[in-house]
Amino acid sequence: MDRWRRLAFAAFVLAWFVYFTHDGLRVHFALDDIGNIAHYWRGGPLALAISQFTIWHGDYRPMGGLFYVPILTFAGLNPVPYQAALLAILLVNVWLVYRLALRLGACELSAGLAALVVAYHAGLHNLYYNAAFVYDALCCFFYLAAFLYYLRVRESPGAARIALFLALDLCALNSKEMAVTIPLVLAIYEWIYHRRGPTRAILLCAALTTVDVFGKVFGPEAMVNAEAYHPVFALRRIRDFQRLSLGDLLFGWGSGWGGIVLLWAVLAYLAWRRDRPVLRFLWWFMLLTPLPIEFLVGKSQACLYIPMVGWAIFGAVVFVDLAGALARVLEREPWGRRLGHSGVLALLVAFAILLWGRENRDYKRTHAAPEMAALGRESWDVIQQFRSLDPQVRPASKVAFLDDPFHTWDMLFVAELWFHDHSLDIHVARHGPLTPEELAKTDYVFTFQDGKLVELK
Repeated sequence: MDRWRRLAFAAFVLAWFVYFTHDGLRVHFALDDIGNIAHYWRGGPLALAISQFTIWHGDYRPMGGLFYVPILTFAGLNPVPYQAALLAILLVNVWLVYRLALRLGACELSAGLAALVVAYHAGLHNLYYNAAFVYDALCCFFYLAAFLYYLRVRESPGAARIALFLALDLCALNSKEMAVTIPLVLAIYEWIYHRRGPTRAILLCAALTTVDVFGKVFGPEAMVNAEAYHPVFALRRIRDFQRLSLGDLLFGWGSGWGGIVLLWAVLAYLAWRRDRPVLRFLWWFMLLTPLPIEFLVGKSQACLYIPMVGWAIFGAVVFVDLAGALARVLEREPWGRRLGHSGVLALLVAFAILLWGRENRDYKRTHAAPEMAALGRESWDVIQQFRSLDPQVRPASKVAFLDDPFHTWDMLFVAELWFHDHSLDIHVARHGPLTPEELAKTDYVFTFQDGKLVELK
């Protein structure tokens, strides 16, 4: 494409992104958002900064704190800035996917179509409106940035560039566990594109990843201790994950072992039928990047963001190949001769984009829209009650909530973030009832009556 066509297509992708994602700015906090923000806020800025480097400790995705805490400082419990920041990261990732596709050897048309797919994929719809999945967005950003920068490092190696590459890798590891596949994917790249083993940069990346995995498995805050992140290495888990993930990536596709094996066999045939490094690499990319979540329960939608990048580029390359072959046939028709090969190909691409857009629109209406409307309704009602009453408390005081709509720790999280004061001693119903003596020593007492926040003392 010439410069003006690239700019026109970039404007089209931007409009596409805005059309499908703008209503994400109107959603409320998910309960996970409130808990995540409170988790990072509690430790304070110094602890958050230190946790970015002590990866052997196993702290929970510390890069997420660098997303949540600064926004909390100026926006408080207003969800719009969080959603806007999430969408900004996703938009940058669209550009990174385009750059990656080109560097892997895809043509500009394939790279542009891959970017369009990543701009909005309704099968991963919660990625675009639920800020609790910012970890996936951040991990993808640093994953792709590290990969692209590695390609510069291997062309012009140097200590400073390797250090920057490792810094990007560290940021990806601190964002989400999906990043542990970076050294493996880079080694596959070297093997397919350059017929050589891992470089020094990849070996250093692997060493850093090993320390991170140690922290997640054996560290004081090891993630595998939580049931949701405890892997079970069984064929049943692979089958369940493949069915769930392929259903999201392919809009409801579902099958047993026969269909799963057949699909991957067809993908392998497309990748190896000709000497196409881009397809061979992407086949491995699609196979390997889900490994950190493949043996866990129920990991779907936004969790598939990084694997979806591989699927998008692979599908775009294969589609352009097929569309080009079909265009060569159709250009022999009378109407095709008038349009020429480029015109017929453009027509086929436009038709495919129309079908893809309609599929995303319909899938969003039936699956995403109801979830967006219901997301965080309970937590938003509580936040609105705080805004209406606007309670103020003195530093170092004791505060109690005798009852709340949650009856979980979420009330504590909302209260901590509303008052934004580490010196407070906050008691919620989840802690259990207060004795009359304890209640007498409490400086401020609140409860909920008929859904309204009421100050009793």
